[in-house]
Amino acid sequence: MTSSVLIIGGGLIGTSSAYFSARLGLNVTLLEQKTMGFGASSRNAGFVWLHCRNPGWALDISKKGRALYDELRNDLPIPFEFRAEGGLIYFHDERQAPIFKEFVAARQADGLDMSLLETKEVRDLVGPIREDVVGASYCAEDAQINTATVVAALAAGARAEGADLREGVTVSKLIFSGGRVIGVETNEGNLFADKVVVASGAWTEKLMRASNLVVPIGRERLQVMATKPLPMQIKPVVYGPTAAKSYGLFRNLPSWDDELFRSRIEEESGYEMLTLAAQRANGEILIGCPMDYPSEVDLFPTLDGLKAIADDIIGDFPGLRKVGIDRVWAGVLPFTSDLVPVVDEITPGLIMAAGHVFGNSSGPMTGKLISQLLTETEPEIDLTEVRWNRQLDPVIPGATVHW
Repeated sequence: MTSSVLIIGGGLIGTSSAYFSARLGLNVTLLEQKTMGFGASSRNAGFVWLHCRNPGWALDISKKGRALYDELRNDLPIPFEFRAEGGLIYFHDERQAPIFKEFVAARQADGLDMSLLETKEVRDLVGPIREDVVGASYCAEDAQINTATVVAALAAGARAEGADLREGVTVSKLIFSGGRVIGVETNEGNLFADKVVVASGAWTEKLMRASNLVVPIGRERLQVMATKPLPMQIKPVVYGPTAAKSYGLFRNLPSWDDELFRSRIEEESGYEMLTLAAQRANGEILIGCPMDYPSEVDLFPTLDGLKAIADDIIGDFPGLRKVGIDRVWAGVLPFTSDLVPVVDEITPGLIMAAGHVFGNSSGPMTGKLISQLLTETEPEIDLTEVRWNRQLDPVIPGATVHW
C-alpha cells in the first residue's frame, strides 16, 4: 500500500500529480531542480489544442483534460490564466481549401466541434493577419492557458493539501533495493518513499540513463518571441498552414499535397516552421516557432531561428511588422516515437509520467491518473496505449518528427 511518494519535476505534470495525490491523503514530496514550471511549462505558447489530437488515448485525455480546467478554476486556491475562445489553422492558398474541407469533415466525424471559416470570419478573429487569407479550420473546444500560472495554482493547491514542494533539489540517480526503486539521490542527500514518480519532461532520458534505464524520449525545441503588450486583437490560438504537415491527420487525407504546405522560410532557414500566434491576457502576443531536435536539453534561442520567426510572421501577420519585441526564449518539449507519453509503473516502485508533447491538454488529467495509479484505483482512462512495455523506436537527435 502506498502512503508516501516522491515526485521528480515541478512542471504541469508534476504539480498536478502532487495536487491530486495529496488530495487523496498521500504523503507527497515534490522535487524540482530549478523553480516550479522552469521547463516546458513556462516556455510554451499555452495552446490547449484538441484540434489535431489523434483518435484514441490522445483525444480522450485531451477532452477530459480540457473539461478538467473548468473544475480546477473552481477548486484551486489561486486563479490562473485561461481563455476558451477556440483555435484555428488558417490557409492562404485556394489549392489548400479542399484539404482543409476534408480535414474538418474528418474531425467532425471524430466528435470534435469543428467548422470551416471563410476569409471575413478569420479576419474578425485574428486582426493582424494577411488580407488574402482564404479560410481556416476552427475548433471551438481549443483554449489557451498561461501554463506558468496553472503550475503556480496547482503548486498552491498541493501545498494547501499538505504536500511538500521543494525547489533547487537536483535528482541525480534512482536508488534501488532488491529490484525495487525505494528513493532518489539528490544534491541534498538521499530521500526515500514507497513510490517514486518521474515527471521530469525533457530531462527524463538523461535521468533514466544515469540509473541504467533506457527511455526513448526525445526533445523538440521551439523558439518564441513575445511582443510588448498590445490592444486585444487575436482571440483564438492560431497556427499557420505550415503546421498541417506536422500531423498525420492532414498527411493521410486523400487530397494531401506536401508541396502546398512548405514555405520559402523553411527552405532558406533549414527549420520546419510551426507558425503560431497567441495573445495573452496582458496583451503580449507570442509568435513562433522554428522547430529542431537537439541531442540534449538546449534552452537558448538562435539568431537564425529568431530571423525565421521574424520573416515568417512579417509575411503572414503584416499588422505586427512594427511592434516592439519584449523578449525571446526557447523551450524544449519531450516526445516519444508514437507521440503519446509513458504513463505506467515501469519497474516496481517507479511510475513514469513523461513524453507529453501535448502537455497543456493532457497534463492535469495525467496528474489525476497518476494519483489513481498510486492509490490502486481504476484509472478514468484506459492506459493501454501509454504502457511502458509497448514498442517504441529509438529517438534520433536532429531528425525531424511528424505527429
